[in-house]
Amino acid sequence: IEAKEAEVLKENLFGQGLIPLLVKEIKPGGVSVQGILDALSPVKAEELMIFTRQFFTLFKAGVSMDTILSTLEKQVSSRKLKSALAKIRADIGGGASLSQAFGRHPKVFNELYVSMLSAGEEAGILEKVLAELVKLIEKEDEIRRNIKTAMLYPKIVIFVLIGAVVVLMTFVVPKFTAFYGHYGADLPLATQIIIGTSNFIRGYWWIILIVFLAAMYGYHRFASSRTGRFALDEWRFKLPVFGLLSIKVANSRFGHILSALYRSGLSMPRALEVVASVIGNEAYGLEVRKLKDSIQKGSTMADAMAKLKYFPSVMIETTAVGEKTGALDDMLTAISDHYELEVSHNIKNLTTMIEPLLLILIFGMVAVLALAIFLPIWNMSTIIKGG
Repeated sequence: IEAKEAEVLKENLFGQGLIPLLVKEIKPGGVSVQGILDALSPVKAEELMIFTRQFFTLFKAGVSMDTILSTLEKQVSSRKLKSALAKIRADIGGGASLSQAFGRHPKVFNELYVSMLSAGEEAGILEKVLAELVKLIEKEDEIRRNIKTAMLYPKIVIFVLIGAVVVLMTFVVPKFTAFYGHYGADLPLATQIIIGTSNFIRGYWWIILIVFLAAMYGYHRFASSRTGRFALDEWRFKLPVFGLLSIKVANSRFGHILSALYRSGLSMPRALEVVASVIGNEAYGLEVRKLKDSIQKGSTMADAMAKLKYFPSVMIETTAVGEKTGALDDMLTAISDHYELEVSHNIKNLTTMIEPLLLILIFGMVAVLALAIFLPIWNMSTIIKGG
């Protein structure tokens, strides 16, 4: 339970007919067993989706909020979500609103989730908002799973390829090195490069490990900073093939989230502010913030989109139609569904396109290693004469 000081907390508990035996302050920044356990058990998107669906079902059935939270607290498997629900239940019992109680757990419920709850409470349409949240989280999860599925095969192939090269360089090449060294003959350049690489990996593996860990740490620090995230996200949009796919994914998310927020009763500037925070791409988020500023200055959304670089013409035209007909939320949903289908189609094509490229890469690596290792054997007579 949160309070400004221990005495205030005690008075609140006394007011509820409770007698506190011990009130202990938990200082921010301290390390606790609960904090470590929470960090080790993050709330997965699938768990949040199931929780929201159950929340909506129980609320629609007319179950009281305290009973809903108590029931779901017992059912969820995530330690962090279970802990958050216990605190939310206590906060609501202490007089906090639903959005205020959920908003105190930003690592579990993001700004989008809390903003939609707040809009639903204020407008008295919480059931409708929860239904929108369920649809939105399911859409987000579907897009995320499609992308992960498409990238799984390339990741496995590259990982196996790197593992095979390391094993060859560490165990196989040294055997051939000793064999060639017995004759002391000149070896082809490719063979010399392979042997030199093998010797370096075996002799200085600790340097490679240090450099790798330092690079990973540097990347993590860079990616964690606002400047780094923006640079990386902007770079993703410029990649061949993957850049266009990333833009389509961002526009699909933009349409789904904005239509859900706008349909829930949030004003357009506030809805755009939330979208910019939760869209998951800093470069695209900056464009959305520029869009919000233009709208606040009196511009239409379609005209403002036309001046920005990450909104395709189809999105602009559909938005213009939605603004003219007064059905902006429906138009945004329609264009988002369109982009979602395009993303699914592109991902399938991408997988088909990546397979031959990976095969060429594997064949190239095998050919180079085979020639470097076996070419001297094929020319054994020259090596023996040289010896």
